[in-house]
Amino acid sequence: MYITQAVLHNFRKAITNAWGSPVTSQRDCIQLANHITEKTGRKMASHTLRRFFGLVSFDGQFRKSTLDILAQYAGYGTIEELIDRLKNEEDLVELLVRLQVENVDIDEYYITRLMERDVSMEAVMMAGHMIIIRLEQGDQDRVIRLFQTIDRLETKNLQYWPISYVFAHYVAPKFYEVEDEQFIERLMTETNYLDSVLSFFVPLDDMDGGFGRHIRAMLELSQDDEHQAFGHSLLATEALQSGDQDLAEAHLDEIPQREAPYFSILQGRIDALHFLLKGKTTTNASDHFSPLPNEELFYFKAILPLLIQFGETDMLEDILQRHRLRSVRPNHWMEESVKKQIELATSWLLAVRGKKTESKEALEQAEAFPFPRDYKGASNAMIEATRLVLNH
Repeated sequence: MYITQAVLHNFRKAITNAWGSPVTSQRDCIQLANHITEKTGRKMASHTLRRFFGLVSFDGQFRKSTLDILAQYAGYGTIEELIDRLKNEEDLVELLVRLQVENVDIDEYYITRLMERDVSMEAVMMAGHMIIIRLEQGDQDRVIRLFQTIDRLETKNLQYWPISYVFAHYVAPKFYEVEDEQFIERLMTETNYLDSVLSFFVPLDDMDGGFGRHIRAMLELSQDDEHQAFGHSLLATEALQSGDQDLAEAHLDEIPQREAPYFSILQGRIDALHFLLKGKTTTNASDHFSPLPNEELFYFKAILPLLIQFGETDMLEDILQRHRLRSVRPNHWMEESVKKQIELATSWLLAVRGKKTESKEALEQAEAFPFPRDYKGASNAMIEATRLVLNH
């Protein structure tokens, strides 16, 4: 079977990579032949390898069966599969060179190709890295186009939550510094910025700063029910925590009503606001809070800090017992962060109930946890509330 010198050169490289060392002698060929036979179960003669690696002169052509064995050893099914792979790589190199000549942005092209193959952490974080670089360079057009390369990241799909969360934590702090209103509008109307960043990095202690500025811009620019509910629930929470109940109720009333629940964290925050602002008919958790099955951790994420701040001891205790939150096993580090906040809530409840020794033990274990940036504000408030009770 005829193969070009370029293919032969790369083929030899693939074999030596699989072997782990260069082939430069007859002894190497004997050892490699034995290893190929062991790995593939098909016999390979050492003199064939001497011809293949050019250790002896050979002007003929190799049998396809021989090339198939070598391709299999290198990790391919057949020689045709290996040639196709090499051809694709050559085509890509040629294309990238052409893109440079034509002044086309290679980073956008390459990230798009990666995303077309698979929505992976590597591809999304590569996009995030390039987005930060272009943002620092002030190249707004390229920032927009790079954001558009990750449009396939379905933020509503729980499968992609960990990827979306890490991406948002990486890029959000830089973007919340952006004050250019026209650029903010482009981000929110031309890309998935609202769902991929604003909804996944939520520093509630920055409502008076950059994050709050972007939330208010979202409420003006988007008429999406979820975006409206998200923004008004945050502003209602800020007003309630500041003691302005009238403003909190006004924002709560702006949240669009619908039959289907919002995503778990948002729905939990809305339900907590209704409980605290619209009347506490009972201390029975089931009368006020209804998480979807298997979403209890995220549903109660926004609820527990608010119940602690407003001293709702009985309701908190009922929630912890009724939903067995202390026994829920987290599946990944985001859920682990919420689980640690549940431990902080437990510590506060123990302190209020006079079980100070148990409270201190629970507090020491939970407060040492490295909470993500947007969890720290609520976590620190829970810690301070517990210490306040313990010190009295």
